[in-house]
Amino acid sequence: MRRLKREAGTATRFGLVGGVATMAHLGVAAALSALWPALSEFIVNLFAFAVAFQISLVGHRRLTFRRRGSARRFFVLALFGFALNNGILGTLLASTAIRGFWAIGIATLTVPIVTYVGSRLWAFRERRI
Repeated sequence: MRRLKREAGTATRFGLVGGVATMAHLGVAAALSALWPALSEFIVNLFAFAVAFQISLVGHRRLTFRRRGSARRFFVLALFGFALNNGILGTLLASTAIRGFWAIGIATLTVPIVTYVGSRLWAFRERRI
């Protein structure tokens, strides 16, 4: 029971940190899309990802998992999530009429569960001595 409660707390903190990072991602994407509407959604998404990654790394280290973890592993995981995000974005752009900020928003909101599992089991896992 105690382990389940601890895991629920970790998942909640992950959601909060991830929510802040996602809002930053979407905020940067919205600002760039509004300022430069001709800019490729993929370029906009790359800049937004770079900002959100920094927020995620610091937040998950200090709040979610409360341990340093591996920045390299978290970056690899984030790149995987970003590739998945861009795959979804590319699919939306190629097969629907959804464009710009809305396409980026849908793609961004579909990846967090993959990132949580990878972070918990790999990037921030407790090291056993």
